[in-house]
Amino acid sequence: MLVSLRSGAARAALAIVAIAASTPACNLNKLTANATSGMLLQGAIALDRESDTLLAKEAFPASLKTLETFLVSSPENEALLLLLARGYNSYAFAFLEGALDEAGIKGTDAQVDELERRSRLHYLRGSAYGFRLLDRPALESAARKGDLKALDAELADLKKDDVPGLFWATYGWASAINLAKDDAEALTGLGAIERMLKRVIDLDPDYNAGTPLAFQAVYLASRPVAFGGKPEEAKQWFERAMQRWGDRNLLVPFLYARFYCPPVQDAKLFQELLGKVLAADPTAHPDLRLINEVARERARFWQKHADELILPGGS
Repeated sequence: MLVSLRSGAARAALAIVAIAASTPACNLNKLTANATSGMLLQGAIALDRESDTLLAKEAFPASLKTLETFLVSSPENEALLLLLARGYNSYAFAFLEGALDEAGIKGTDAQVDELERRSRLHYLRGSAYGFRLLDRPALESAARKGDLKALDAELADLKKDDVPGLFWATYGWASAINLAKDDAEALTGLGAIERMLKRVIDLDPDYNAGTPLAFQAVYLASRPVAFGGKPEEAKQWFERAMQRWGDRNLLVPFLYARFYCPPVQDAKLFQELLGKVLAADPTAHPDLRLINEVARERARFWQKHADELILPGGS
């Protein structure tokens, strides 16, 4: 079909061609990356709505490397940085840590070591992209150095719009440390992480379907009491997360069962929470379909292997 050159669409097309012809290749690549990033961010919901966890697991690596390809041309693109920060952290939790759980029971020491290494690697990638998205070099420097006074001052300046970068930077860093509990040097970052997570919750506790609330609870529950674990305080955070998100985000009751019940040996609550996850309708909240399917898979696994976490005769 021929289009009149007098039409607005035709004139716009000619203008784009003219710009492309006069633009250096590196700038054209950046223009393309920036134009595409918005569609990628908007389209990310397609993966969130995926019901087949195996398909999602296989799609994640290629998707992440494609995003990094675009990021090479536009290294400060916030949409790409957000997708990568969220993506690497989500991949590590949903798929690598799931495999790590299974290897811990059925696998070899070598398999466990390799999955721990890969999980830490991807968590740290997600954290690094979170810090880049946040774009607060002074904050990151203070956090890395353990300068808590300077960190508090930087955190006080943050607004709700800063939550995505701050959360994923914190989540990935803390998750990597959790997998390196024997690394005394890594543990020095916990003071900064606690402050960063608190600021996230102050600004937006419901970010990413209530993940900050659940993560705070896991953080308090997963550490031994001798090393700062606080199971009863964790229970309060889990209950808060359950009230706000427990019927929508099935990771909340799953994490409650997995990380609170074993330390206090509450077998009854453990089974109740896993039962809630497995009885839920995974189609009820389409935009949370993938994380709910992941929660259901993990719940089925730990229901079969409850004796690995809960001693016979637990309350």
